Amino acid sequence: MIALIPQLDSSLAYLRPEAQSSSESFKDVLQAASSQTPPQTATSPQYVVQRGDTLNDIAKKLGYANPVELAKANGIRNPDLIQVGQVLKLTPGDGGNQGSTATALAAKSTKGATPTVLAAKSDKAATSAAVAAKSTQEGKNSQAAILEKKVSAQAGTLVTASWYGANHQGKTMANGQPYNMYANTAAHRTLPFGTKLDLTNPANGRTATVEITDRGPFIRGRNLDVSYSVAKKLGMVQQGVAKLRMAKAQGQSPQQLSAEATIKPKLYL
Repeated sequence: MIALIPQLDSSLAYLRPEAQSSSESFKDVLQAASSQTPPQTATSPQYVVQRGDTLNDIAKKLGYANPVELAKANGIRNPDLIQVGQVLKLTPGDGGNQGSTATALAAKSTKGATPTVLAAKSDKAATSAAVAAKSTQEGKNSQAAILEKKVSAQAGTLVTASWYGANHQGKTMANGQPYNMYANTAAHRTLPFGTKLDLTNPANGRTATVEITDRGPFIRGRNLDVSYSVAKKLGMVQQGVAKLRMAKAQGQSPQQLSAEATIKPKLYL
């Protein structure tokens, strides 16, 4: 009767120890594979803004040649508004490296495409892309220029400046020359005559270069008096008094500029 059971030999072979050990071995393999930890993806480097940081300081600290690249990478339109604790993503500051990365990604996305598929792309789509790029190019250039000015405006010492004009026209300045309200000059209490300064208005990004030719201002809380012409260039004629960034002009010997270094005036008006 046992001999009549169909496929008896194969059933007995499965119940032998050799078959069971093979099953257990496969189970061990599955358990070992499931216990492996998946590789962790590396996170991109970041920087947390500290108290007193400016975008220029952060860029120099991290080795960026141009702080505008760091601002663009983090979508910062006004560098003056970065906050303590803000997390900045750090990307390669070299435009060439960024271009190489973009090229590599583009190559990866089209890997395996046959020449026939690539040749079948519509000329109309390419034309539309070109038109869209052309229509937005001027806007991008304008935004980049504004961002460049705002980033540059963070350099130098922040001072309080006013201006003087027609009431002093033709009068003798402290350097012995007649005052000209249309010249690019300024008055400072301590800087040597002939010192040239780069001034920037952080509120609008406008810049001007001035030469120290006079002494003043002698009003408490003010550090610099610019001519009418300079005030007009910086866009501060209407308001009269404005906060400016003051830095030594390029090509001059280094000298520390400080809004606190003043000669004590005999009289405050």
